[in-house]
Amino acid sequence: MQPGKIIVGAMRFADEAAAVAAVRRAIDYGFNYVDTSPCYCYTSDEVNSERWVGKAIDHPDYRARVMISAKCATGNGGFGLGEFEGRKGFGVRTAAQFTEVFDQSRRRLGVERFDYYHLWTTHTKEQFDEAFKKGGWYDGLLSRRDQWGTLGITTHADNDTIIRFLESGKFKTVTLPLNVINRVRMRTVEYCRENGIAVIAMNPLAGGFLAADNRLKELALRYLMRLDNVHVLVGFQTVEHVEYAGWIRDTMPRYGKSAGEILAEVDSLIDAQEPRCTACGYCLPCPQDITVGACLSYYNIYHYMGLESAKKAFRDKQWEDGLRLDRCVACGQCESRCPNGLPVVSIIEKAKEALYG
Repeated sequence: MQPGKIIVGAMRFADEAAAVAAVRRAIDYGFNYVDTSPCYCYTSDEVNSERWVGKAIDHPDYRARVMISAKCATGNGGFGLGEFEGRKGFGVRTAAQFTEVFDQSRRRLGVERFDYYHLWTTHTKEQFDEAFKKGGWYDGLLSRRDQWGTLGITTHADNDTIIRFLESGKFKTVTLPLNVINRVRMRTVEYCRENGIAVIAMNPLAGGFLAADNRLKELALRYLMRLDNVHVLVGFQTVEHVEYAGWIRDTMPRYGKSAGEILAEVDSLIDAQEPRCTACGYCLPCPQDITVGACLSYYNIYHYMGLESAKKAFRDKQWEDGLRLDRCVACGQCESRCPNGLPVVSIIEKAKEALYG
């Protein structure tokens, strides 16, 4: 069984009933891959996403039609290592810790074997190298080789760092942020297409704020559906969300616009005459590790379209180093590299005032 174009993200459910209903409706729609983790929706060992997904697939018919993906991390969910938090799957840095978390996920989900398993939230070389130390995360994974199928990695790193991860030859999938206004990792997407590595696009609606505008929501999903070798990880909350994604998928064969035409319409929705950042990524890397294009995408939607949700989404994600626009020191390196000759330093100052003010 191969993953379908749309993947079920299990991190945003309100409760068990909503999770079971949405996951089963998704499987009935033919969405055959569910992505979960120990910390999603976590309140206790009994109240969490893994338990709820386990309830949803606790039926031979549903289990037979879906692939289950689980994961844990050497890091703390951000850009550090942190202490071991087994219940949430963070700080897993020994083989024994890995086994504990791996078996915890199997028990919660009620499965003997995972179809996919991921080295999760791996954003830095330090986190990656930690996984492959002797007696560490990877050795624990190998000790359970008969209980998982395909290995993937989940990351928010920049192109060069992700490609170095993938050059290890260990991974057949990579999950990374990708959406209609954040395309800074397209070089990685192309690398994956050329090397037979499946791309799973997380944050397809930019943390949900693109869903605040109905037209942007549709264009965002249709854009990713148009990309070869890209699977769309949608964080469903309700059955209605599943049905909307099903409508998107079912109508794609007769949908007339190409990916480029979709991007042009998105650009037209941001109604402004002044030049603005297109998140092409050519300004990277930044000495302060800021993903300038991603930051300015939030600013563009907030400033030009008036979506307050874009500002909130940006502020909610300040745990991510790449979105710490406040760390900009106006060195001008991004401006010197901008292929469109934009006054990037000035734009960043305006964005900081708008998004942090």
